[in-house]
Amino acid sequence: MNKFKIRDFLKTYEKIKKVYTIREIAIDKIKITQTVRDYCARNKCGQYGANFMCPPYVGDIEDFKKKLKTYDAGFIVVVKDSVNNPNDMEEFYKPAYRLHEIMLELEKEAKKLGFENSYALIGGNCKLCKICNAKLGIKECKYPDKARPSLEAMGIDVIDTCKRIGINIEFRKDEVTWVGLLLI
Repeated sequence: MNKFKIRDFLKTYEKIKKVYTIREIAIDKIKITQTVRDYCARNKCGQYGANFMCPPYVGDIEDFKKKLKTYDAGFIVVVKDSVNNPNDMEEFYKPAYRLHEIMLELEKEAKKLGFENSYALIGGNCKLCKICNAKLGIKECKYPDKARPSLEAMGIDVIDTCKRIGINIEFRKDEVTWVGLLLI
């Protein structure tokens, strides 16, 4: 399948959805480290073992590295939004919800364009449910067709990976940045 079709679609999509940027990345430019996964294990966000799209449920990073080699390319998707009150978590996470929707739309469109194995990763932990079934002791995800793991859950060093393709991620009090990855 021609990657030019997906590139053209993504350029158009970037303008329509007001995504900050969408950039192609070679698979070998995606930096995966155990250090990032270890941050998950320290459970700073409270989702380790409590969210089906977080470790340990998403498998180990060695398996993900092998799976990654089956893809031809990736597209980093960056969403930015201003934040008036950095302590308001709903305001902080609102762009993350938007990114999740965008990534699912992009994955669906990529599949329509012939990239049947396309797969999207989101920014931050999955927030489709207020309380994930994993935390409730229920054995299955409520939305397996929509739930996606984050780049970090798969061991991806988001800051370094973005830097490798010329995207500088800044942490600011008045702005939030969320990063997704579409694999094709």
